[in-house]
Amino acid sequence: MIPFNAPPIVGTEIEYMQSAMNSGKLCGDGGFTRRCQQWMEQRFGSKKVLLTPSCTASLEMAALLIDLQPGDEVIMPSYTFVSTANAFVLRGARIVFVDVRPDTMNIDETLIEAAITEKTRAIVPVHYAGVACEMDTIMALAAKHKLFVIEDAAQGVMSRYKGRALGPIGPIGCFSSHETKNYTAGGEGGATLINDASL
Repeated sequence: MIPFNAPPIVGTEIEYMQSAMNSGKLCGDGGFTRRCQQWMEQRFGSKKVLLTPSCTASLEMAALLIDLQPGDEVIMPSYTFVSTANAFVLRGARIVFVDVRPDTMNIDETLIEAAITEKTRAIVPVHYAGVACEMDTIMALAAKHKLFVIEDAAQGVMSRYKGRALGPIGPIGCFSSHETKNYTAGGEGGATLINDASL
């Protein structure tokens, strides 16, 4: 049988877990958390990176950061994991699904503008399978209509769009380090990349 995934084991895991246990700081702002956040801030050029329990939690944090209100609309692809929508529905938002491109399975950027209304607050491109959405077009539409762009880069950690990393292109980027993703924390994990200093 071919396994769905095989999380990498590099051999230092037990040593680092013991080090964390010995530090007496197992959550929040422990040394490994700070080190990882600082590395990601430098690597991706984000103003602030916050580690989260999952990309789902990161998307929920994004909804809070943009002060999403009941009745606001959020545009996203029709093909995505349910957490992408749930994070915004929890805040009372109405999800507006836009069809995907058959060549990438990403949101069809040519259909986004027709879905924008006076209630639209954000566009959530999902970089499916690490393949970049057409971010130049999406960012231009967001600027034109004064919308937030929240990148769901759960599968896009370390992927690129025209030489730029996915995640720090929009005002907020959301990563996953679940055991089935490109880069894993060994079980669950995620990160919120805050790329707009006003947030």
